Amino acid sequence: MHVWSGYPLYNSEADQRWHSYPPPYYYQGQWWYATPWLWIDGDPHGSYIYSQWESKIVDRMNQPAPVTATMWGYYVPASNSGTIFAQFRNDSTAAISGYVLFVITEDSVYVPTMPNGDDWHNQVARDYLPDHIGMPVSVPAGDSVTVSQPFTIGASWNEEKCKIVAWIQDEILQPDSIKEIWQGCKIDLSELGIEEQHAKDIYLQKINPAPNPCVNGTNFSFNLPAGVEYRINIFDIIGRHVKTLSGISSGRQEVIAWDLKDDTGTQLGAGVYLFRFESNEVNTAGKIVVR
Repeated sequence: MHVWSGYPLYNSEADQRWHSYPPPYYYQGQWWYATPWLWIDGDPHGSYIYSQWESKIVDRMNQPAPVTATMWGYYVPASNSGTIFAQFRNDSTAAISGYVLFVITEDSVYVPTMPNGDDWHNQVARDYLPDHIGMPVSVPAGDSVTVSQPFTIGASWNEEKCKIVAWIQDEILQPDSIKEIWQGCKIDLSELGIEEQHAKDIYLQKINPAPNPCVNGTNFSFNLPAGVEYRINIFDIIGRHVKTLSGISSGRQEVIAWDLKDDTGTQLGAGVYLFRFESNEVNTAGKIVVR
């Protein structure tokens, strides 16, 4: 019901995502898109018969995966917004390329007017991040990629029932209609770090590196109570980790310089870099433009 225009739970991104795969149902000499239908790796794999779904899902879950996935993030209840991060580690001996997608889902949605006769609906696709296409990534063998997306929870959604799902998927359509999903993961919104908003709370400072854009280096300036451990992880535009800056705050304004070198001491080239600042008091993210 998420993909039919006019129904209460319609989501246009879910509809577009659905139509990126071949239609599953052949009837009277024509292929049709039909619901409900079980989709695994982009292949319908069977039918609308619920009793067949569990065994197919369990079989797929038991297949060894070449990727390990981890999710984390933070959430600000006062603004119904936050940022989600997902790291995908390529455990195989060959590079993989594809797309990473995030979807905010909601469980226990009560809609008694749906045409399928069910009043309660789970795993309702509420929002695709950044969209139904996803973000292109390439992960060398033995390496990892970290991607992030800001998100906002709709005012009418029950945040206690919301989850964020992420997966990395090949965009090459195989002869049997499969678009291989190498790994997926999910996290409850309630499991994210909570960042409270208070008008005079110095811990909610927005950390903006300066200069930015920069040529020879940039500085992170921030204030934390004395003795607080902090860490700044820096990634390139496709999410590969390049540098970690860490320390313990003195209680005065901290100014941490980054000389635009990675952890091996190699000078990095021009481009856009992403950073994630983490401590017990502050969790925030941003970007740095190097010219």
